[in-house]
Amino acid sequence: VLLKSSEYMMLKFNIIKMATAAAFLPVVIYALVAGMGTTVLRATLMAMAFLLSLLIGKQKDLYNILFGAALIILIIAPESLFEISFQLSFSAVFAILYIVPRLSDLTLPIPSSAPPWLQTLSHRIYIFILVSAAATLGTLPIIVFYFNRVSAVTLIANLIAVPLLGMLTLIPAMAFILTSLFSPWLAGFLISAASFFTGIAVAIINWLASWSCSSFGLVKPNLAEITIFYIFSFLLIQAVTPGNRINNQEFLARHPSFVKMALLITMALILADTAYLVAKNRYSTDLKITAIDVGQGAATLVQLPQGINMLIDGGGFHDSAFDMGRSVIAPFLYAQRIRKIDIVVLTHPHPDHLQGLIYILNNFDVQEAWCTRFKVDDDLGQIWEKTITDRKIKIKYLSSQSLPENISGVLFQCLWPLHPSAQNDQETSYDEINDDSLVMKMTYGNGSFLITGDISAHVEALLIRSGQNLKSDLLFVPHHGSVHSSSVDFIRAVSCRFAIVSSGKNNVFRHPHPAVLDRYTSAGIEIFRTDKDGAISVYSDGKAINVTPWLK
Repeated sequence: VLLKSSEYMMLKFNIIKMATAAAFLPVVIYALVAGMGTTVLRATLMAMAFLLSLLIGKQKDLYNILFGAALIILIIAPESLFEISFQLSFSAVFAILYIVPRLSDLTLPIPSSAPPWLQTLSHRIYIFILVSAAATLGTLPIIVFYFNRVSAVTLIANLIAVPLLGMLTLIPAMAFILTSLFSPWLAGFLISAASFFTGIAVAIINWLASWSCSSFGLVKPNLAEITIFYIFSFLLIQAVTPGNRINNQEFLARHPSFVKMALLITMALILADTAYLVAKNRYSTDLKITAIDVGQGAATLVQLPQGINMLIDGGGFHDSAFDMGRSVIAPFLYAQRIRKIDIVVLTHPHPDHLQGLIYILNNFDVQEAWCTRFKVDDDLGQIWEKTITDRKIKIKYLSSQSLPENISGVLFQCLWPLHPSAQNDQETSYDEINDDSLVMKMTYGNGSFLITGDISAHVEALLIRSGQNLKSDLLFVPHHGSVHSSSVDFIRAVSCRFAIVSSGKNNVFRHPHPAVLDRYTSAGIEIFRTDKDGAISVYSDGKAINVTPWLK
């Protein structure tokens, strides 16, 4: 604008090229201020390539510019290819470059008699929404792959936040850099304004995110499904693109029947993939048990034949804001392509077993909950009961008096605790809750598995005296391998071949205790530990049992 105000400059020089050359420095400064992350570096390289094409008078090919920026980044840092920011940034921009030019001229439902300004405004709003939708479509599979969630308010959030951050925040922030050199007062005012508008944008985004329907979980897609999604999206966009927006030299433009046929084949692949997954679960005959690595706690996923899923405990920490359910259990379930939990089992209401279940109850399709009758005298226990009630989840209280239950060919027997009416102390203290843990035996064909919660040697002795059949092929070691559990008599009574210890690495409780490990090894039992082996998977077809640690 300043250069155009001078007739001499306009006649003497090529002001477009001068302005283009002058734009390089602000672009570099912005990149440095923004931290030179992958997304910023991509935008910077694309902007500089675009400016360079203007400067030398070459035709601008945005696809070449995009791929050139990607190539430069990968040459500098090849590991960027596997970074989420790289994948999201380039997939979003590619989708925008491909979709927006093709759909930008779609007829809007605006009367032809409407004023020109209204038609112009409507078209600009449409383009804004189209750009946001294109970026969302381009990044959707990647977001689901890494985060297992899809936002339902993305378009609304972008419609509000992008103008706030792109204009009312960015412009004062950039001006702050210049004015800070000569006017501290003005610089302070500008940065305060930028901070104010940023706060508004964050508040709006947080408010939208607080909606119960703001996002929903999806199972983790595999590479084939991601590929099919992109092919389907590509063909669908090609099919709905107005004829005047297609380059007639393109193969697909000259063969519309090919597009339709490919679209039908892709849809058939999607249906076949869905049918395969449903059939795979419904007709499965194997039992799979996974001791999930949740640190100092316990969480076990039991995948029964015919696609029935059971989650026993959910891990967690005492006095910690870290949500084990959100950060560990849910991603693991999504990776296993699980959205529905038929039965959630709580062995006892201590945080290292219960905390992670709250998120699962609220965000997964949980049909039923099993637990013991415990006295609720802490916040976490009250949250458990309230969540069960609010979500209208069927609850079943178990004790040694409960009848065995056969689910998909797997027999579940509750061995402990005693029925509440048979217990001497109805006012169970916090520490004594361990001894009221649910002890449950699972039997499938010739194999049996014993879940013990956090019982002590005292309860172990009572179980032995009860005369119940404790013998099992695999034992989940009581109380994470505490020195106060796993008595020699109990180990002899169970007489297992495999033992799994769920404990945290270098935990303050010294679980599993060396003396306890010696008892198991002396009995010839093969021990697996989540603190050393990671998650541990157990497979059984009803005849043989295979135990496989994830960290071999």
